[in-house]
Amino acid sequence: MKSMTGYGRGTAEAAAHGLLIEVEITSVNRKTLDAFVSAPREWTGLDQRCSEWLKASYQRGRVNVQIKVESSEGSSSGLNCNAARLDQAIEQLRAYSEQRDITFEVNSALLLELTKMLKDTSGLPAWTDIEDDIKRAFDVALDDIDSMRAREGEALAIDLSQRIDELNTLLETIQTHASDAIAKYRDAMLERLKQLELDLDLNDERVLKEVALFADRSDISEEITRLKSHFEQFREFIETDGATGRKMDFLCQEIHREFNTTGSKSTLLEITRAVIEGKNGLERIREQVQNVE
Repeated sequence: MKSMTGYGRGTAEAAAHGLLIEVEITSVNRKTLDAFVSAPREWTGLDQRCSEWLKASYQRGRVNVQIKVESSEGSSSGLNCNAARLDQAIEQLRAYSEQRDITFEVNSALLLELTKMLKDTSGLPAWTDIEDDIKRAFDVALDDIDSMRAREGEALAIDLSQRIDELNTLLETIQTHASDAIAKYRDAMLERLKQLELDLDLNDERVLKEVALFADRSDISEEITRLKSHFEQFREFIETDGATGRKMDFLCQEIHREFNTTGSKSTLLEITRAVIEGKNGLERIREQVQNVE
């Protein structure tokens, strides 16, 4: 089991072109797989290739990939800002400021930001020419983030296991009182009929059958059996290496439904309390499951 949250970084050198490639990958929880790739604008089509690479490791989540490239010697050779584009950007900003009556000043901070935005990458080779080098950096970053996601997944597994154990303890409480629930419900109905002073013979077999029929509707043995099964299946999902987040989410819905049915059938205070605590505990589990891949 893995978490959807993580960060990874990888680098590789394209020696033939004197370039150092850096790949950073971050991911957060999302119901579907959404990939966003930021790379030099000249490398059209690289985002699609990166998405293909990601699908081998991700089933769902929002994944951001940032690809940077610079001279392997640490200089900015071939990556200098185009002075003409910089002048044009400054003039456009000045004109906009005049229209909006905003004070405009060219300073070193502005020049630095514009230089980053307008960095000239026209000297870069086509990404297909150095795809193997990009892939090497990408794989290192992917291994890095996978390690982090696995560690986060281990922590989630421990937490979820403890919370399922707590729900199981509450279920044992429910089961303990469930054996008396039907009899108590039947006795309560008979007592209520006496209080109403209806023209009924409470010892009449037909009356007793009707009372028994209504009392049986408070039987929660099937709900208890299904909850036990759901808890056991949830534990199996925790131990699974593959993507189980969606399955866990569905199972949480089923557990919630069984708790609701149990609460609606039973009138015993002990069972009602256990159901309320169980639903509160389940909500905390559902919050954690949202981060499981």
